[in-house]
Amino acid sequence: MTAYVRQGLVEVGANPAPRRRPTKRPSFREQVAVAARLLAALANDKRLLTLIHLMDGERTVSDLLSPVGCTKHSISLHLRELVEHGVLECRAEGSWRYFSCKSEEAKAIIRLLDDLARNNELPALLSGVPQRPCRKRRSR
Repeated sequence: MTAYVRQGLVEVGANPAPRRRPTKRPSFREQVAVAARLLAALANDKRLLTLIHLMDGERTVSDLLSPVGCTKHSISLHLRELVEHGVLECRAEGSWRYFSCKSEEAKAIIRLLDDLARNNELPALLSGVPQRPCRKRRSR
């Protein structure tokens, strides 16, 4: 038994790179689907603003209330959706939850939007396109 293990270690030592199958590159349609899911997660102004504030480092829900301008409940829902999409990560410390941006792709989108805004190249709001109102909860 030990000779077999030693022989295996010698083989690994001779070639430390594990044998892996070459990874299949995602198709163009798959890449577009991933991009669409990321953009859908960022498509809400409160989620986008939340992400901008989390670019500097981790924050709690209470830290985000004033800059984002949401209630605790609604910002928690936005944070949960961003975590589910893999944009944010959550770290628990006691009863506190700290959120931070873990998606380099989302950070790149924020940097691109920031560059466009600084150069005054963001598209103007179309006056003919109606703004989607917030949904109101129906009482049961």
